[in-house]
Amino acid sequence: MKRTLFSLLAFVIAASACSLATPTPPSKPARLGETSEVSQTSEVLREQAPAPTEAAPTSAPAVENPTGATSAPGAGQVDITQLVETDTDFLGMYKDDKRVYDEVMDAGGRIVNLESMDAFFILWVPEGYEQMDTRRVMVVAHGHTGSSYFQMAQELPFARKYGYAVVSIQWWTGEGEEMHPAEHVFTFMDTALRYMAYKYDAQLDKSAYRGWSQGSEISFQLAYLDRVNGTDYLRLLIAHDGGMKTDPSEMSVGKVFTTDLYNGVYGEDAFAGKHFYLYAGDEKQAENMRNTVEVITSHGGIVERYVEDIGAGHGGFFEHPQYHEDALEIFLQLAP
Repeated sequence: MKRTLFSLLAFVIAASACSLATPTPPSKPARLGETSEVSQTSEVLREQAPAPTEAAPTSAPAVENPTGATSAPGAGQVDITQLVETDTDFLGMYKDDKRVYDEVMDAGGRIVNLESMDAFFILWVPEGYEQMDTRRVMVVAHGHTGSSYFQMAQELPFARKYGYAVVSIQWWTGEGEEMHPAEHVFTFMDTALRYMAYKYDAQLDKSAYRGWSQGSEISFQLAYLDRVNGTDYLRLLIAHDGGMKTDPSEMSVGKVFTTDLYNGVYGEDAFAGKHFYLYAGDEKQAENMRNTVEVITSHGGIVERYVEDIGAGHGGFFEHPQYHEDALEIFLQLAP
């Protein structure tokens, strides 16, 4: 299918003074078509796809809850110095796909159970990580009723190549259809990243997030929570095949947050200083992502790239690794 290349011009809205101090965002690397510090170019790729070619605190910070949802169960009880790495998860999800589980564990993956929160995360660090000058972390999140093992396996080839650590969050309990809300996922991510700093000396301000499908849909609320709570972990959020719909009531997750965002509850600077890489592999998701581009840029965020690869399918990002490489190039520039 012939795809054409065009650009969407987005203007970053300067953050207004507010009661919460907003961390100063990193300088944005020069991108094609950029004309000024406040003028960002979001590139939409529709051409034929090319051939694949500091010591952490031990107690959690006070996480605000702007949408009114409850905090993750047991969040206040976690002492990261007491977390233990193991080779099985307490939910028994390691039994579901032995091949992928073995692949992750053979590569050096370790599991940290968060039983009081009804969740766990998998971590992987490259050899010699603690001696590296730059110690980045990529947080990845699965989609609806998905697997953190699968997402870790997808990320590992790139992590090996570029030398960053990976944290894969399990935010489905393995029963029913219900997923943990984004507020819980933020707590899981915060706990995992603080553990990575404590155990492996990770530089938390050099982190990124990649979410697929519903993991993509929650990325926008995670970006907001990362900003308003002052953690400012995420230099880039890679959201593929899950965007904000024009009618939030039709969304699988994030209905309340997106509705409040559209109603101005979080102001015009909700995403100030946050950088995004967006991808859609089918027309349905492309419609949502086009809307997402407008929402992000009208709320102070920066869309580094928006890629449409219609026909690639819901898992197209995984099938065409050149997009993953493209997103990582931007991450490495934002987290030098």
